[in-house]
Amino acid sequence: MGVSYVLQWLPQPNMAPAQAEDMMRQHLVENLGAKLIHNQHKNEPDIWHIECETYTAMQSVSALSGKSFQLIHSTEEATLSFACSDQGGIIVAERSFDTILTKLGDSYQPNKMTRIMAMGKKYEIADFSVKVGTVLLGGSATFRCMVLEIEYRPSCYAKDAAALLHEFLSIVTATMPIGIPDNLNHFADTISGLYQLSDTIKQYVKIFSDCRRVANSMGML
Repeated sequence: MGVSYVLQWLPQPNMAPAQAEDMMRQHLVENLGAKLIHNQHKNEPDIWHIECETYTAMQSVSALSGKSFQLIHSTEEATLSFACSDQGGIIVAERSFDTILTKLGDSYQPNKMTRIMAMGKKYEIADFSVKVGTVLLGGSATFRCMVLEIEYRPSCYAKDAAALLHEFLSIVTATMPIGIPDNLNHFADTISGLYQLSDTIKQYVKIFSDCRRVANSMGML
């Protein structure tokens, strides 16, 4: 895989999420010549998604009091599970890790109210991949924000790819009221060595945490 940068944004107040997603699709396909990726086995767009669920320690386990972690699954690596701690550390394990969690019911329990996911469609243009999607929270799948993921496939080093990612991001967001950073140096500085899928997962976890925090402040959780 290459290097990915993930950005969250909100549609204009008078615009539905589906309209914002369609405007982005039109810009990518009609203006930039991007190719919408289709499922190899079905005659329909390939849908990607990332699901995240919070596991919180039971109060009866004093040694784990107040601790929690995020369990994440991604269609990009369907055979893997990702567990992200409150401190930002991440464990990558085979999907059988989920089976182990079912046996830890006396220690950790999932919070269904804070389950959150991002999902949408994928595009390709030259050396870049683009994912456009929506973030939905809770069992009622309440809309929280839009996400835009840009991947520069030829490079595995964030510092080498940062300038190209920022330039392409500027082009992709040119027709939409989406604020982007002045540069991506801060993003590149947080990643040492080869870029990995877990680095993308961490970016989504941060966006998910922001969405939950806003929802909690509004009394939705």
